[in-house]
Amino acid sequence: MGETPRSVALKFVEVINSANSEALIKLQTEDFTLVDMAGDVFRGRDGWQSYFSAYPKYKIHVQHVLMSGDDVAIIGKTTDSHVPPEVEEHELVLWTAAIRDGLVAEWRIYSDIEEAKKKAQERARQED
Repeated sequence: MGETPRSVALKFVEVINSANSEALIKLQTEDFTLVDMAGDVFRGRDGWQSYFSAYPKYKIHVQHVLMSGDDVAIIGKTTDSHVPPEVEEHELVLWTAAIRDGLVAEWRIYSDIEEAKKKAQERARQED
């Protein structure tokens, strides 16, 4: 029996957390699509190496996993990403993975970053 969509998505996160772009490419379909927090769409398997080079300590911290057929939703937080740490600590992230034939066909990122920025600003004002 092949891997479940849940196990494929969690393996994808594990490989992201290891910053191994070559292993990550092997977990993606040929027509892989990434949709970032801003809604920008990137097609193809390139681009991971430059992100990992810029943010080598980037990690996804999984808090919940939800399933619907071959689709997986992962709720969690990140550390050491492109988001400032004072915002990142308040930010909640949702990643969705569309799994096809045991590979990730689409990885989409949603974030409450605007709300997290407000919380970080409020905390900074309270500390002043």
